[in-house]
Amino acid sequence: MSPISGSSCYPWIKLPNNESNTSGDTTPEKSPLLWDNVVLSGLNFKLRKALFLVFAQLTEGADAIDNGQTLNLGVMPTVPYEALDGYLVIDLSDRLAGSFCAKTLGLYGSEVVKIEPLEGDPLRKLDHTGSETAESDSPLFLHLNVGKKSLTLNLERAEGKKILGILLQKADILIETFIPGKLASMGFSYEGIAKHNPGLIMTSITPFGQTGPYKEFKYTELTVFAMSGAMHREGLPERYPLRYGAEVAQYYAGNSAAAATTSAIFRRFKTNVGDWIDISIQECMAGHPHQIGRRAPFIYSGELDPRTQPRVSAAGAREPYAVGTFRCRDGHVSFLPLGPRMWPNIARMIGREDLMYDPRFNDPDKRSVNKEALESIFQSWLDKRTREEIFIEVQKAGVPGSPILRSDEVMENEQFESRGFFTEVDHPTSGTLKYTGDPFRLTAIPYKKLMPSPTIGQQTNQVLKDHLQLSSEDIASLKDKGIV
Repeated sequence: MSPISGSSCYPWIKLPNNESNTSGDTTPEKSPLLWDNVVLSGLNFKLRKALFLVFAQLTEGADAIDNGQTLNLGVMPTVPYEALDGYLVIDLSDRLAGSFCAKTLGLYGSEVVKIEPLEGDPLRKLDHTGSETAESDSPLFLHLNVGKKSLTLNLERAEGKKILGILLQKADILIETFIPGKLASMGFSYEGIAKHNPGLIMTSITPFGQTGPYKEFKYTELTVFAMSGAMHREGLPERYPLRYGAEVAQYYAGNSAAAATTSAIFRRFKTNVGDWIDISIQECMAGHPHQIGRRAPFIYSGELDPRTQPRVSAAGAREPYAVGTFRCRDGHVSFLPLGPRMWPNIARMIGREDLMYDPRFNDPDKRSVNKEALESIFQSWLDKRTREEIFIEVQKAGVPGSPILRSDEVMENEQFESRGFFTEVDHPTSGTLKYTGDPFRLTAIPYKKLMPSPTIGQQTNQVLKDHLQLSSEDIASLKDKGIV
């Protein structure tokens, strides 16, 4: 079996074992669980456990809970869980960050109703280059809206706004990405909504937040990435700064928004009051742990962090040899040795223990001075081997290194397959699609089948009947008038 593999970011989490319950479970009753001064002891046992798991995973904080019960999470498929079952999310977003936030909440079990204009969300027609396409739903839309319900609604008409208003009275969460002030100008300010539904959590995701001189500026991934400071160090020193290849800022903001929204649910249990969450994509990217670390030299010494050669940058305080990306017989591999203690491991791995006594390489300073000669020897060893063969050797030697997998290899990787990381979904027009799962398993929470992304207005009738109790005749009349 091939050892080329991926692994979960969360091989285990901890559950509180001090839960009291009223649901028939036999867990002994002890002191109530405290999370950020929110007392959860009065909640239903299963719901408390579900919310704890979701919030802990989103904030990567599960391992900080003391006196917990360690569970093995390696056998569960990464399909939607029922942790937030019963929550109604209204998705008014038409940009990536908001759509991803709503999708994430849906994967935890929420009912997500996507409100679309009658012609459909513009994301349906955007291809991977950002250009419009006349073909079927774009891969981006299929990815961001899996598991959601689609309600087409004309919000330029009074009757359409009335329907939205009724839905917001019933909703638990609203996700919106309008320019600041736009939603209020439509008659849906947070204060106005909260008068009728004080428990509503409204999450607003915009490029620069609800306040400040940039609040009304338009954006692309490039603009928010550049203005977060993240772009300054990317790229070669003699070339232009570069942004990351994917929409990292928007996805990170969407995930941060989902975490913030889940935390607001905790607060609502204590106060019965919702919240208005203001998410700035620029601030999310500027607050990314990677960027905080890069600003540290300036904060403490005023020193700027310039672009450097990739291998020098990757090495940091480590010895700058055998660091970074190298070619091999069938592709590329990446290495990041952890200081001088790795040198004997590397020499033994490539079958050149004599190099440990070579006067060019027998101390860290000499290895740094002669790194080109050393890397030439290292490269000659790599050239004769495949990624799989190299991966076996680095595992034996204890050297941090791995193969660089292509997208098709990731999809077929045995480690991912063994853990059920990818989920296949049958879409009515796009066929069978394979979706990426989440990097954790919840063993205490039931899971359910992942539904495909909706066609335009696919669940309009269902949503209007279930949440507004409209009859088929009422819905037909609304369609005739161009409201839905």
